[in-house]
Amino acid sequence: GAPGGVVLVRWTRLRSRRRLPQAVGGCAEGFPHHRLDAYVVAGEVVAFVAANRQRWRGLPGEAGPQLERAAVSAMLNVAEAAGRQGVRDRARVFALARGEVLEAEAALDVAVLFGAIGDAEVAPVRGLMARLGQMLSRLSR
Repeated sequence: GAPGGVVLVRWTRLRSRRRLPQAVGGCAEGFPHHRLDAYVVAGEVVAFVAANRQRWRGLPGEAGPQLERAAVSAMLNVAEAAGRQGVRDRARVFALARGEVLEAEAALDVAVLFGAIGDAEVAPVRGLMARLGQMLSRLSR
């Protein structure tokens, strides 16, 4: 583990030079979402949330499970959008993914406010979430 008990995830490079968690690395690279940086970054967010899952237990208002659901939903929506044919339909699903990222970030704020994790410990994943939000904003236009 890393300082402060935060669990980090090891990454492997695929032939496409995109980085995915080792657990995802065995998936077929031919799917359109595997070529998107947004999908890779969403996977990094999900890996952080999953690796620190014990810390979210007991948060009020079901904030912990909501953090997990929103992070996973963002990743799944990126994959879904990548497979959509229509430009407007694809943009709509990318916009939904962006909303899920914002929801996950707010749930992470709740975790910090209730002392489940330190603000400095979540700084790297907040950076990933901000980057992901920017990517999804562009993809949803």
